[in-house]
Amino acid sequence: MGITMPLIDRHILREWLKIFAMTLIAMIGMLLISAVYNNLQDLLDWGVSTGTSVEFFAMISLGFLPIVIPVSLLVSLLFTLGHLHKNQELTALRAAGLGIFRITRSLWAAGTALSFVMLLLNASIVPYATERAATILSEGELEFRERAGNFDRSNMRGETLFFSNAADRRLWYITNYNTYTGTAYGVNIYACDALGRIESAVVAQSGHYDESTGTWTLRDGKTLEYADGQLVRQPAFDEKKISDYPENPSLMTLVGRKASDLSIPEIRRILRETDAASNPRIAEYEVYYNSILASPFCCLIVVGIAIPFAVSGVRVNPMVGVSKSIGLFAAYYLLTNIFNMLGAGMWLPPVVAAWAPNVLMLAYAIYLCRKVN
Repeated sequence: MGITMPLIDRHILREWLKIFAMTLIAMIGMLLISAVYNNLQDLLDWGVSTGTSVEFFAMISLGFLPIVIPVSLLVSLLFTLGHLHKNQELTALRAAGLGIFRITRSLWAAGTALSFVMLLLNASIVPYATERAATILSEGELEFRERAGNFDRSNMRGETLFFSNAADRRLWYITNYNTYTGTAYGVNIYACDALGRIESAVVAQSGHYDESTGTWTLRDGKTLEYADGQLVRQPAFDEKKISDYPENPSLMTLVGRKASDLSIPEIRRILRETDAASNPRIAEYEVYYNSILASPFCCLIVVGIAIPFAVSGVRVNPMVGVSKSIGLFAAYYLLTNIFNMLGAGMWLPPVVAAWAPNVLMLAYAIYLCRKVN
């Protein structure tokens, strides 16, 4: 046969890449049109600059990628392989003695490359893009209201923070933490004994944490001292500095967020600095962290699902293979959600809950490919 394998690889990869690029652009374009429809008028009304508006929609587009890439990969693979089979190209290659794995090895390589892209996106780029887009919206509205003279962000309602340091037996409750000024209002710190009884407490009208020195400065408060569960003293203070508490607002605000809104470094920090006793949602973070690490399997699973059904389905009706592969792809996502819920509910170890669906589906996909090889 006068055609070398590298030439075959380049041909199949080129045919797939054209369809993948068009599918990816089309899907992002449709989602972006919806985002423009929902947000552009607000940005114009708030007087957000053109450059910032473009940045907002760019960040929104980046946020679409983890959803769009696997779907675009599946659609492009089904179309490309179906087209090659329809033109008898796959039949000719197989008649020449080439197996399915050898014919489609460039597609497996592409799936592997996209897996690393997905890992990079989920690990840092998408959480940053999502947060940046949300910041542009909130800042645009706040600045508009400030220019109108009916808003002062120093008095805006912030987050309510609750944090338990089980290791040091210390509870924090902050009624209002203003993330823009870094000022905490209604600061309550309780020190407990081994039985959970309050030994002492510090309550203050306001407080501020200095990241550079690791020091809390509390103002207008009292130190409450207990003996046998009874309050015995409550000396007041105008200002009190605390430098031996490791808790800080940045960690407390992270614990209050959904796992999907955090980056890998932020989740690592939560897992490192909290435990099940202090954070009842620790299992959710562990499952999501391991899911990010397992996510590269997604693109390989798509390749493994698309190849056998695209090759075998067109023998009778092209839509048979398409419908089967899409159904199996949907089953994969359903299985992933079920295992994640089991992990978050601590019915399964987080590592097992995150990796099991990927390993099972990849094994099944490889089995299907071997079956049609």
